Amino acid sequence: MNIVTIDKLTELLSHNKQMLKDAEAGNWEKLTVSESIRQRLIEDYFSVKIDPHDETVVAATQNLLKVNERIKELASKARDHVTKSLVGLEKGKVAVNAYAKHMA
Repeated sequence: MNIVTIDKLTELLSHNKQMLKDAEAGNWEKLTVSESIRQRLIEDYFSVKIDPHDETVVAATQNLLKVNERIKELASKARDHVTKSLVGLEKGKVAVNAYAKHMA
């Protein structure tokens, strides 16, 4: 692997790690922007000829997949939390409307 490829890989892995930190912190807006950057970095990295049997490439790819799965898990949990909150808000809205209708 040449120095340019190593630099691209380092940048990609660093960005991926930051995305995980953002997901863990619940910074979903930042994560959305970061995803488009990560896609560009992935395309850039894999646009050059890479030995698919190179241990560094294999380890990096496994790391990317592992971090991506963790981000998806966190996003799913956040989505479930928001859904439950919205259901709770809707129930409160129904209760307030019923009370207001009863008081009218």
